[in-house]
Amino acid sequence: MTDLRIEKMHKMTKRFYSNGSLDQMTMRQNEVLALSHLDIAVGAEKIKAIRRREGISQGVLAAILNMSSESVKKWEQGKTKPQGAALRLLSLIDRDGIKAVI
Repeated sequence: MTDLRIEKMHKMTKRFYSNGSLDQMTMRQNEVLALSHLDIAVGAEKIKAIRRREGISQGVLAAILNMSSESVKKWEQGKTKPQGAALRLLSLIDRDGIKAVI
């Protein structure tokens, strides 16, 4: 479960960034902190749903995440789970859409 306090702080820092009160580096650091506290369920069905919602193939998702098509296939089959940067990018895509990462 996502901590609501972190979510509220993240929204507040986005507002500060948009009005020029925060620099880009501080905003990026905040993004990293906010994303590291995400508790997203990224099981096989969730990944399939994200991909279908965005209207992209496994190969396209793999290219966007800089992964192999085989990795995405294994995630969707439940054989492995995304980790690290791929997990964070998937959470961004889920939250903000594919355009957030391309």
